[in-house]
Amino acid sequence: MALSFRKMRVGDVPAVFEVRLSTVENAVTADELEHTYGVTPRSLAEAMRFHVEGWVCEHDGAVVGFAMGDRSSGEVLVVAVRPEHEGRGIGGELLTRVEDRLFAAGRDEIWLRVTPDPTLRASGFYREARLAGEWRADGRRRGDEAAEAARLSWRG
Repeated sequence: MALSFRKMRVGDVPAVFEVRLSTVENAVTADELEHTYGVTPRSLAEAMRFHVEGWVCEHDGAVVGFAMGDRSSGEVLVVAVRPEHEGRGIGGELLTRVEDRLFAAGRDEIWLRVTPDPTLRASGFYREARLAGEWRADGRRRGDEAAEAARLSWRG
């Protein structure tokens, strides 16, 4: 069966948590999501009511990838794909959908956190993404995190 993409619904929250917890690179546990980032199924469902939107990719009716963005801050929050479905263009398509939505919400610039470590696949993924512009790391850090901010400006 072909891949299908659609807007994320609150009912998808358990499935997107399963996808996020399945990732190998930048792996995270449910405990880390809750205690480090303040993200729980309940908090995500609540955020989706107000300012967070996402898209999922399904294969044979199962969610195999997702991405989310925060309209209030312009941040691309996450792009995650099950390891067995990587390399099929899913992450790029999901990122494009989030970028498009954030720009459509009136943002002139959107941003995300990315590791500056060029040996990690995620770093290259964002640096190679070319959509409305080009993601550029700005060197800013959040607290003591190793990740830096990357920004994409609208060039319509």
